[in-house]
Amino acid sequence: MSLRATVIGSGFSSLSAACYLAQSGMDVTILEKNDQPGGRARQLRSEGFIFDIGPTWYWMPDIFENFFADFQRIPSDYYKLRRLDPSYSIYFSPTDFEPVPASKEGINKLFEKYQPGSSALLQKFLEEAEMTYHLAVSQMALKPGHSPLEFISVQTITHAPLFIQSLRQRVRNK
Repeated sequence: MSLRATVIGSGFSSLSAACYLAQSGMDVTILEKNDQPGGRARQLRSEGFIFDIGPTWYWMPDIFENFFADFQRIPSDYYKLRRLDPSYSIYFSPTDFEPVPASKEGINKLFEKYQPGSSALLQKFLEEAEMTYHLAVSQMALKPGHSPLEFISVQTITHAPLFIQSLRQRVRNK
């Protein structure tokens, strides 16, 4: 008789946990309160429009690629990505909106349009964000989480002030 597990929710984290549990030989049941899977990655369809419920799910492509690789698959076997340009539009009113371009050059121009000199600050922010992202993934997200000590390394200690600053900004903006 195989071990059984019940996973509550069907967001990406729950679905990936269920996949790993099933891969280890467990009989897995997933319980979901909504009529469709996906958690915050679900869609709402209303009056001919489709809305994403939560934030974009593909900001961490390496995490998805690692997950698929764990099951000897690649993402492109299941979906194709197409870059949108403009990426989205910001609406100030029904007739006043600003398309946000997909290219770095286009975004820089957009920033400069509203605040001259701001594209340099944007680039600095993006460089720090990229470094923080890679550090967070390599030193934190991909660790098994058996102990808080796993997350302590020369890199995480060295960059702790940047993490703290980022957290403070997020808390302040909530």
